[in-house]
This record gives sequence, C-alpha cells and structure tokens, in this order.
Amino acid sequence: MKSRHGTAQRYAKALFSIAHEAGNAEAVGRELEQFAAALDGSPQLAAMLQRPWIKPEDRAAVATEVAKRAGGSEYVQKAAGLVASRGRMDHLPELIAAYRAKVDEMVGRVRAEVRTAVAFTADEKTQLAARLGRALDKQVLVEESVDPSLLGGFVAQVGSLILDGSLDGQLSRMRERLARG
Repeated sequence: MKSRHGTAQRYAKALFSIAHEAGNAEAVGRELEQFAAALDGSPQLAAMLQRPWIKPEDRAAVATEVAKRAGGSEYVQKAAGLVASRGRMDHLPELIAAYRAKVDEMVGRVRAEVRTAVAFTADEKTQLAARLGRALDKQVLVEESVDPSLLGGFVAQVGSLILDGSLDGQLSRMRERLARG
C-alpha cells in the first residue's frame, strides 16, 4: 500500500509540475476526474485497462482515447496512456487524490470532510465553509456525507483537525463531566 501511494504521488507530482508550468493545473485536475468518471461508467473498460496480458501499447492507446473522449487535454491523455502502459490503472484514485492535494495547496485551499446526521442545505454548507475558512484562514471546500449513525449535528475533519458538533459528541462530553463530578 505504501509503495502504491508513493507511485501515485510520483505520477501526480510529474503531471502537476507540467500542468502548473503551463498554467492549467486546476483544469487538468478536472480533466483527470472526468477521465476517472468515464472509466467508472464502464467497469469492463476499466478492468480491461488493468489486464496484464494485454500489450502495454494497446492499453496506452485505449486509455489515451478514453481520456480524449472524456475531454482530457494532451497532458491528461499522455498521463492516462503512461499510467495504463505501466499497468498502474489501479493507482488512478490515489493519483487523482494526490494531484487534487497539490492543486489545493497551490491555491491555499483545504477540504473538510463533514459527516452530518441529515443533509445540509446549500446555504448551511456555504455557512459552514465560510466559518471554517475564517477559523483556518483558508478557502474551505466542504465534502459532505450523511452518517445515519449520528443522532444530530455534524463532525468536520480538516486534515488532523476534528470539529465535533454532533449530538453524540456533546452527550459524550457531558457524560465525562458528570463522571468527574
């Protein structure tokens, strides 16, 4: 797993370096995600690109064409072809995450993973992003998921920072205070 992460980091770093130099880092990130979405829409194609008995140049040609049809620039097409030819298509999610992290770092943005008991409205999501942004002095993108195990509220995580505004957390803290006396 560690080498897989390292490999994805190297591919992401190389692609980011080229795209950043050309001034297209954010656009290339979106194109990478479109390429991944195209593969998600065709599991048979995604599986074919991972078969080791298919010639590397054939995998590269198919991946390049898929990237092209998904609207990928020349950078994404070449990266997709390279990753496919090297038999690393299973690294694509890690590569995209690593690339996204580099773009976020470049623009001073962080992502908050937020678990909620019920889905936020668009306004609530915007307010939470603004409050977290003020607290962290960065632009915050809220990635929300509904967690039915929460009784109410939310838990936000930005990197190693965890903000527990859930009812479960409040009850737990109250229980600790009562136990201490």
